[in-house]
Amino acid sequence: MKTKIALFMLLVAVLLVSQASAGCGKWVVRETTDYLTDPLFDDAVAASTGSSATMNADGTINQSQEGNKTDALKPEAAKKEEMVSDLAGKWKVVLQQDPKTSIDLILIQSGDRLQGYGTLEGNGADIPATATGSISRDAVSLDVKLNKQKQDYNLDLKLMNSGLEGSYERYDDNKLSGSGNATATRS
Repeated sequence: MKTKIALFMLLVAVLLVSQASAGCGKWVVRETTDYLTDPLFDDAVAASTGSSATMNADGTINQSQEGNKTDALKPEAAKKEEMVSDLAGKWKVVLQQDPKTSIDLILIQSGDRLQGYGTLEGNGADIPATATGSISRDAVSLDVKLNKQKQDYNLDLKLMNSGLEGSYERYDDNKLSGSGNATATRS
């Protein structure tokens, strides 16, 4: 038995000391590689914002005349993203239920997709929540999941002048347990 342990230890030591075979773990320097150039990334940036787009101080995109010439050549998906409202930021969603409940969310938007996190405030407790969803021209769909409870809220909202209005459905253990009206305003 001691011979097998000694042989095993010797084998492990040899593997640790020797170089990896087939170039694994070795750095290969190629003189023709430019690590800062990525044509796929550059094409994606040009398709989404134009090749000469810059940001204004207020966060909007400023394009030169040359950048605007490419708008007609943009793919349909990029045109669809332009028609979607910007919902990124802090939101307070009030659920009209008894007792009145609200969800503070921070939403992050990528095109027509939304994700975020926040807390549900109700009955004197703050419960962590995560949100995912999508947005179209005038409609927002959000799924809010409470991390510590098996409770989900599905929100269907419409864009209004000062925020969002619509309805929600609450699910406890994947069973519909309530519904009502919901409003959302930027915090």
